[in-house]
Amino acid sequence: MPLAPIDNIGTCIYYEDSGAPNGGSTYTTLVFVHGAFSNSAIFEHMLPLATKHGLRMITMNNRDYRGSTPYSADELADFTNADTEVQASAVRRWGSEIARFLAYLCDTLHIPAIATDRGKKVGGLVLVTWSLSGMAALSLLGDPRTMGENLTSAVEPYLRSIVLYDSPCIIYGAVPDIGLTFPSPDPNAPPEREPDAALEWVSSYFPPLPDGQSITPELLQAYSAALPRTPTLRALSAADYQRIIDPSVAARSLAIMATDPAIRAQHAHTAFCDAGAVLPDVDVLALWCDQSVWLTAWAAKVFQDFVRRPAEPGKRKRNMAFLRVNNANHFAHWDEPGSMMDVFAELCRPISGFVSSKL
Repeated sequence: MPLAPIDNIGTCIYYEDSGAPNGGSTYTTLVFVHGAFSNSAIFEHMLPLATKHGLRMITMNNRDYRGSTPYSADELADFTNADTEVQASAVRRWGSEIARFLAYLCDTLHIPAIATDRGKKVGGLVLVTWSLSGMAALSLLGDPRTMGENLTSAVEPYLRSIVLYDSPCIIYGAVPDIGLTFPSPDPNAPPEREPDAALEWVSSYFPPLPDGQSITPELLQAYSAALPRTPTLRALSAADYQRIIDPSVAARSLAIMATDPAIRAQHAHTAFCDAGAVLPDVDVLALWCDQSVWLTAWAAKVFQDFVRRPAEPGKRKRNMAFLRVNNANHFAHWDEPGSMMDVFAELCRPISGFVSSKL
């Protein structure tokens, strides 16, 4: 079981590695970070496909998920501490853990650094944060304290871009009251079944919003009923469900969702509107799956609003782009691994503007 030590007190991150592709020394490495409840095994269908695209793919389990070091009781308590600065420190800790994992990969696995080929970036790392883990990505770019000078210097030669993959709007600190809700874990269910309703909902397929229309509360309400297609996670075998889903996090590290939204809003603003604060040359791309839950559709609106916002006096906006993936739900990497690997391979090439891709 591959483990990456990320500090000097025994904290380790479990990971899987596709291995380096044959030929060439400037390949790009995709590092995938999972979201809530499901661990990195949710990406396993894509792992064997990476080298066919000349890419390396690495997946990691966040702390508190199988194989990685659990959080201590004191660390978990930080998420709900009454002091918002303690909460902010806990959010930065998550981002720091991912950054230290990246530094480990670069140093130990000899990941190629960013290079230039005919004026275009090649090699390096593309960090893909799926769903809730986008919160950690924004803490990397949204607060210099997350990495500090030494870790920033270690990561900077390698990190090319960050993909916010089908993130919910809560990672931006946006908690809109638009008449739509989502299921919460059932406290009356056995612990292993608490998240069932939430997981069925988040892995359902929803009608795609019409192209060319502004995303509004009224539009989301009109398209909020799930389609009669089996949700991804309901279709899993019992063995796969048990291997991929970690229900214990509902009562543990998922409490990070209760941190003050203002922390996340500040991270998003700094990351997008003040690129000079942290890693100014790292691009950000938001990838939205258009048959996902309404929380990700609203996130697409929030991100596009940031893209369109004019630069603030004396500050540089980050290079940002948006990609709508048609006919894809929140678990497209499991249901359509080949098509999604094609999408991510394309993202490893320089990209800008607002584009669309069909599965």
